Amino acid sequence: MIKVETWRGASRRRGWRIAACGLAAALAGCSSFGGLGGGSTPAPAPSASSAAPPSSAAAPPASSGSSFTSRVKSFFAGDSATLPTSSKPGAPPPAEIDCPNVEYRQGAATLAVNAPGTENSALNLRYQGSFTQTARECIVRGKDVTIKVGVQGRIVVGPAGGPGTIQIPLRYALVREGLEPKVIWTKLFVFPLVIPEGQLNVPFIHIEEEMTVPIPSAAELDAYVIYIGFDPDGLTPEKPAAKPRTARSK
Repeated sequence: MIKVETWRGASRRRGWRIAACGLAAALAGCSSFGGLGGGSTPAPAPSASSAAPPSSAAAPPASSGSSFTSRVKSFFAGDSATLPTSSKPGAPPPAEIDCPNVEYRQGAATLAVNAPGTENSALNLRYQGSFTQTARECIVRGKDVTIKVGVQGRIVVGPAGGPGTIQIPLRYALVREGLEPKVIWTKLFVFPLVIPEGQLNVPFIHIEEEMTVPIPSAAELDAYVIYIGFDPDGLTPEKPAAKPRTARSK
């Protein structure tokens, strides 16, 4: 059964042992949906420069083209109030398991991309990203469970930004929280997003369907959390533009 969640910024203040850069303040927000998610904390309201309506021109990248992908995209597009299951008529219902909550990694709920070789400042900001909605689905297959996660976000063009292509680094992690948190599964996905000419606010969607782990005990499952965050450390640093050479006088 699919679970759908939305947040205002990051939720519970839990850590996981994956390095991340310090990022700018949160941009976007929504309220919780359907009582399916955990608690959340309010985020600052979007600034006037980021209040432009989302564009439908963004190509939504995905890790595979399955029914989960199509159902998540349909929900994010507002085509349906709920996400129907993918079971065929007459087929036995799939085994169910309580899906862990999806939360945003503390300190990684926004992405700030500055002009290469410049100081971190508002005027040097090229792009800023944030998350808006998530959805997840757990499918039991024998002794394993596959956790599929979809996330929707947006990129806002900053003062130093413009049209072009930006690389979005998303890290997913399944963590067993406790006195000694343990990362059960983690993977970094990097995908391109095209910023069209004249567009200042571009949405994106990413689907992860590769998180397969052994089914934990009921006690362990209660401690599992799915984290999503921007991980700019996974990107190859962009080199500053080379300065033009000046002709030497003879």
